[in-house]
Amino acid sequence: MFSSPSFCTILRYVEWVMMIGVTLGFILDGMFQVSITTTLQVFFCLCGYTWLSLVFPIYRPLWQRQAYVLSGIILALFMRVTGIGIELFLYLYIAKSCFLLNRKNLILTVIFTVLLGVLTFVLALPEYVQLNSALCVNLEEHKQIQQMILSYLSDNLVVTVFIIAFSFMVIVEQKSRKRAEALAEQVETLATTLERTRIARDIHDSLGHSLTNLNSRLTVAQQKLRQHDIDGVCEVVDTAQFLASQCIEDVNRSLKMMRQSDFNLNQALTTLLEQLRHNQALSVQWEINLPQLSLQTSHHIYCIVKEGLINIQKYAHASAVRFRGLSTPEGILIELADNGQGFDPKIPHLGLGLQGIEERVQLLRGQLTINSTPGSGTQIQIILPL
Repeated sequence: MFSSPSFCTILRYVEWVMMIGVTLGFILDGMFQVSITTTLQVFFCLCGYTWLSLVFPIYRPLWQRQAYVLSGIILALFMRVTGIGIELFLYLYIAKSCFLLNRKNLILTVIFTVLLGVLTFVLALPEYVQLNSALCVNLEEHKQIQQMILSYLSDNLVVTVFIIAFSFMVIVEQKSRKRAEALAEQVETLATTLERTRIARDIHDSLGHSLTNLNSRLTVAQQKLRQHDIDGVCEVVDTAQFLASQCIEDVNRSLKMMRQSDFNLNQALTTLLEQLRHNQALSVQWEINLPQLSLQTSHHIYCIVKEGLINIQKYAHASAVRFRGLSTPEGILIELADNGQGFDPKIPHLGLGLQGIEERVQLLRGQLTINSTPGSGTQIQIILPL
C-alpha cells in the first residue's frame, strides 16, 4: 500500500472533472426533465461522490479504507441498476483501491466488484433491451442476454486489468522516487560526515601538531625564564617563532592544495624531510621517486608522511629516520622507519595520529603494515594501488 499527497490531489481533481462532466451531460441531454426520481438519484450519487472526493483515507485503519472503496463502487453500481450507467466512477474507485488496499483485499474487492457488476448488469438488462429493441429483431432474448453478459465481462475485465496495471506502475514509480529521495538524503548526510572527518583530520595533521610543538617550546621558555637563562629563552623563543611561521605555512599550503592542480609531491616531501633534518638532531635519509598522481592522492600521501614524521619527533626518541617513496610493480610504496623506542601496535593508543593515517590509507584503498616492538624502533609500510 502506498501513495503520495500529490497523486491523491490528482485523483481528486479527476473525480471533480468527472462529476462536472456527468452533470453537464445530463443537463444537455435533458435527462433531468425525464422524472424527479432520476434527478434525485443523480443528485444523491453526485453528492455522495463529492463527499468521497474530499476524503482519501490513506493513513486510516484498513476497515475504513475498505468501507471507502466499497462506498464508491456501490454508488456506481446503484446508478447502473437505476438505469444511469456511469462506468467511469466504478473504474476510478477500482484504481483508488490499488492505493488504499493491500493485494489480498484488492483481489477480493475486484472479485466482489465483478460479481456484483454482473448482477447489476443483469438487473439493468430490461432497460437496455427496451432502449435497444431494434437490435433484438430475429434474435432470441436468452441468446441476446448471454452475449451481452459475455461482452460486458470481457470489456470489464480488460479495462479493470489495465487500470490495476497502470495503478501499480504509478505505485512503483512513486516508491522508486521516494527511495531515491531517501538515498539522496543519506548520501548528503554521509558526504557531510566525511567532509567533517576530513576537515578534522586536516586540522589535526597540520595545525594540531605545530601548535602542540609551539606550546611545548613556550613552556620551555617559561622554565628558562624563571631560571634567568636569557640565552636559552632567546633560543626557545626563536624556535617558537619558527613554529608559528610553520603554522602559517601549513594553512597556506592547505589552501594552495585546494586550488592548484600542479602540486609536486616529490618536492613537497623533500622539503618536509629537509625541515625535519634542520629542526631536529636526527640523521634523515630518503629516497623519493613517485609518479605524477592526482591532487587528492598526493595530498593524502603528503599528510600521511607528515603525520608519521611528527609521531617520530614526539614519541619515538629516535636518532635516525629513513624514508622511501617509490613506484613498484605492486603499487606505490611508502615506507617510514626509525630506530626509536618503538611500541606495541596491539595496545590501543589514545592519540589521533595513527588513526588519521589509517583513515587516509583506507580512503586510498591501500594496505597499511606497522612493524614495531618496544626498544626496536618502528617501521610503517604502505602500499597503494596505482
